[in-house]
Amino acid sequence: MSRVREALRQEFPPGVLLVYALVIIMTTTEGTLQLLLPPYLDSYGYGLSLIGVLVSMLSVSRLLSRLPAGAAYGAARAKRQLVVALVGLSLGTGGFAFAGGHVVAVVVLSFVHGFAFGTLGTLVLASFIDLTGGRRAGAIMAWYTAALSTGYALGAFVGGALADAYGIPAALGMASVLPFLGVGMVLVLPEFHGPPQPEARAPGLRSLVGAVTRLDPRVWLAFVIVLYINLVSDSVDAFFPLFGLSIGLSLSELGLLKGMKSAAATVIRFASLGITRVVDHKVINFWGVVLMGVATIAVAYVNVFAAFAALFIVLGFCRGILRVTSAATVAELRREGKDVGLASGVYNAGLDIGAIIGPTLGGVVASAVGMPVMFQLMAVLSLGAYFAVALECLALDRTHE
Repeated sequence: MSRVREALRQEFPPGVLLVYALVIIMTTTEGTLQLLLPPYLDSYGYGLSLIGVLVSMLSVSRLLSRLPAGAAYGAARAKRQLVVALVGLSLGTGGFAFAGGHVVAVVVLSFVHGFAFGTLGTLVLASFIDLTGGRRAGAIMAWYTAALSTGYALGAFVGGALADAYGIPAALGMASVLPFLGVGMVLVLPEFHGPPQPEARAPGLRSLVGAVTRLDPRVWLAFVIVLYINLVSDSVDAFFPLFGLSIGLSLSELGLLKGMKSAAATVIRFASLGITRVVDHKVINFWGVVLMGVATIAVAYVNVFAAFAALFIVLGFCRGILRVTSAATVAELRREGKDVGLASGVYNAGLDIGAIIGPTLGGVVASAVGMPVMFQLMAVLSLGAYFAVALECLALDRTHE
């Protein structure tokens, strides 16, 4: 029994389980709003174009929060910052229950929600890395990213059920209670401890830009990986249903493919607990990026469901494990005594940028050359960007040796 307890203490150091629970709360709230905001707006008579603008505002405001939150982060004040962000997330979610669909209130709430969620995601990742000291980065980030996907899934499931039972405004009001539960968790977390000699940085935009340009090259590699993940994945997700219907796939088959991809991404995050113990995450990064690119290119060359199923499972596996290993790349910097606040902001910004430009760029390219060629071009261009940054990182590593 003592060996079991010791193994559990090593796997889940003090405070780690609370952070996982906080992450689930955070993404359950976000998943609920993502599901319910479009029908909420539709119920008040908003047109499709305006719904699209307001939904995209969530992503834009999330992106705008990343660098300021990362620059402001400090281990000593992290708890206060997390509490403020959680309160903002609660207000930006529950406010829709009382807004009555008024356009000014909806615009403000959409911005507040996106900014609060982006801030919270940046702060939680940075503080979690400080809490664990960057140790056992692969295993820790496997659990962390699994908690993220679990929360999104719960948000869609629970949010939809609550909306059916009590109506959309009431469901959003109930979802806004969750961040306050997170406040209680933050208050009982162990204290966070930053690096022994944190980098001194003067206030102001010029200082912030300078700090961003001086970030460790591995941060930019992780940034490019998550940008690549969302750029490729979101462009495929946005346009594959249209492509699939055009070659004779049914809507039920399309739904099954999407479900298989999501399930594969979740399963591999748990499996990566073992994989990252025996395979270096740098190796996984390389082959995961290559395999994801090849599978995306291959989508244009098959036309039977079984082949698509195999490709979508591969895409899900690659997306899931690359989220783990890219986060571990950032976490290992803390083990070397480096600040991770701004690194967390840049890393998370890669996710937002990929999610914003993936469908947009995919649409422009597909309009010009067709969807099959678009899948290929998006994969090739993204692979090129990854290899350019990876080779630069390799050159810098050799220079420092």
